[in-house]
Amino acid sequence: MSATELEVLVEQLDEVMAEPVMDEEDAIERAILAGLVARLDPRHPALQDVEKWRDGEGKPLLDEAFGLIDEDDLIETLDSMTPDDDAEAIEEAVMDVDELLCAAVWSKRPAKVRGLARRAAASVRATPEVFITLVPQAKALARLPAVAEHIDLYDLWLAVADAAQWAD
Repeated sequence: MSATELEVLVEQLDEVMAEPVMDEEDAIERAILAGLVARLDPRHPALQDVEKWRDGEGKPLLDEAFGLIDEDDLIETLDSMTPDDDAEAIEEAVMDVDELLCAAVWSKRPAKVRGLARRAAASVRATPEVFITLVPQAKALARLPAVAEHIDLYDLWLAVADAAQWAD
């Protein structure tokens, strides 16, 4: 993960922090961006204000937001992917799950996505050839301390990293 990626995420987080949170969708967007930043740099100064929000006025909205996750739809999308699908569509399907995992870790709600994490990793392991294009990204993510700390949730990335060896 490059410093540039972190800078882009921090910029996006700053932008959403400048806007009011109107609903659960806004709340989850904040949590996703904060989670992605925290995975790369858990002590980044940009996280201070959003952590105060998470532990204060954002708490009830985040509780509601995690209750609205359509786990079945996310897994159905992963399961429907084939090696013939566009690489960007495959990446988007994986990132949709990953973003929620990051948001849950950051917002201190890992139990809300534990089933999703297990099912997503199983989906990747069932059809590893679909996810080969994401192997380099997965290997880089798998080396992050935040991923190791929450390996039960980030098993998705270990499954993707292993995809190359199981694809044949």
